[in-house]
Amino acid sequence: MSFSWNLNEYKDFKLNWINRFFGKKEESSTEVEFDDLPGWLLSESKKIYGEISGHAYSIYPDIKDAVEEIKESTTLLEEAKPEGRFHISLVKIATSNRNNMVKQIRILLDNITIPQATDVRSIAAFHEGAVQNLAICLENMMKSYQYAQLVFFEESKQVIADVNALGRLLNQLIEPVKIQKNVLDALENATSAIQDVKNIIPDIGISEEAMKKNEEKIVLLKKEIEEKKKALILLRDSESWKQYVNYKDELILLENNAKEKESGITSIISPLNKALLRLKQLSDSGRYILKPQDKECLNLCLSDPKAVNAEFFVEFQKIVESGILNLTSEKKDKILGQINFVKSSLESSKAEYQGLMPEIERKKYEISKFNVPYEEKGLTERISDLQEKLTTTEKDIEMSKKHLAHLKQSIESKKQELQQMIPVIDGRIRIS
Repeated sequence: MSFSWNLNEYKDFKLNWINRFFGKKEESSTEVEFDDLPGWLLSESKKIYGEISGHAYSIYPDIKDAVEEIKESTTLLEEAKPEGRFHISLVKIATSNRNNMVKQIRILLDNITIPQATDVRSIAAFHEGAVQNLAICLENMMKSYQYAQLVFFEESKQVIADVNALGRLLNQLIEPVKIQKNVLDALENATSAIQDVKNIIPDIGISEEAMKKNEEKIVLLKKEIEEKKKALILLRDSESWKQYVNYKDELILLENNAKEKESGITSIISPLNKALLRLKQLSDSGRYILKPQDKECLNLCLSDPKAVNAEFFVEFQKIVESGILNLTSEKKDKILGQINFVKSSLESSKAEYQGLMPEIERKKYEISKFNVPYEEKGLTERISDLQEKLTTTEKDIEMSKKHLAHLKQSIESKKQELQQMIPVIDGRIRIS
């Protein structure tokens, strides 16, 4: 329930506070440098908090006295005897309600502890708790008061008067805080904003230093990339490199020629593959036993024709003629014709292929003596690595720029907030 407390007794005090902070601005505006704001805010905070603290310090004793007066009036109410002629049932009802009043006030007094601290937070916390307990107390005992006063009129009336007096003192205690709420909030927010700016400034320095180092790193990377590219050009223009490339081209021609010869050997034998596979099946199943050397040649015919011994086909011809492969007369004649072709052409084709092998190995050996391919590989890998580092560093710089812009924007936002807060504290002050 609401309290009908009279505030006239400190009307002059409230008016002085209002005039102090919301009165006419008779003085001209004063500009304060941003770097001087922390000192100015500290000075204003000490002044305002000091006045509020001094006010609380002066009110605390009155609140303590009010609590003592409530204790005394409560004791008098508790010990009061009915005076006059009352019906016994009324006395019982009044006494029961008187006891409830005493109980509620004792609960109230148990929950009120006057703090030693006089800072704004302590004042506000104490006021909030005390007012809440006071409201609960009045709500729980006002009905009892209506009955108790019928028999204990003066004593119960005095208790209510003392409780109301405590309420007025609590309102008087919090009044400066209420009047200065906007100013106090502005002080707290402005102090927080300045601290945020102080926290951001080192980050800006770190970001700028990181950007500077990365920019220097980019210069060095680009320089080294250019040097390595020039070295690579010189290497590829050298006689050693040209000779190396010529040898590589010659090796490619030799290897391509060898592949053609190998393909020719395969094409000579491949028409016999079905018959050869039939023989392999018979051999693998044990239905026909091959000599170890013939079995090896059979496998080479199917896997590596260039390595097979041409003499194997003399044996293979006998096997075909024996009929073990169960071929038709037409197929047998055809295969025997193909075998004759293999016997007549395989050796010369193999000789051509094998004749290329020493040349290929000799060319490989000559190529292996060159250092230029290793130098070229080292240079190209180094250039690639440097290019990757350059790209990463450039991305880091872009990220740093965005982060730096964000930090500077945050500072500007905080300064804009301060431009709004400072006039609330003192309308004469402007940030320059």
